[in-house]
Amino acid sequence: MNARDYYELFRYLMEQYCLLQEDILFVEDISGWCKEHGIPETDRERPLKLISKEGYGCKMVIREYVPDKVIEKRINATRIRGQLQNVAFDRADLLDSHQKKLAYLFLAEYATSLPDIGNDELLADNWAFQEMERLGYFKT
Repeated sequence: MNARDYYELFRYLMEQYCLLQEDILFVEDISGWCKEHGIPETDRERPLKLISKEGYGCKMVIREYVPDKVIEKRINATRIRGQLQNVAFDRADLLDSHQKKLAYLFLAEYATSLPDIGNDELLADNWAFQEMERLGYFKT
């Protein structure tokens, strides 16, 4: 999937969290971009990364082309973590479009910058789904 096709989605989400749309940065390879800029990143498949480093401001770095298998791998990890809370309902099933999946990935990445969430992936998932609900992504 070409993430640039979803620029308006990313622009909207950036605006919702008081980030500048100019701080959306599409790159071919996030780990390569990070290496060039002295920022640690070992995940070669990472689809999005929020950079908040002195001298760089706050940027959402987005992999320009994200293979579907990479997205599905991230969503599957969400499924597994979600089973810790509820085995009867898989909220990842709510992510039934590319737009919702990308919004979830964006929000989960953004959540890691929040002091009360940090690197806790389950808390980031919970926050991302709550925000998606608040923003109206799950209205029928």
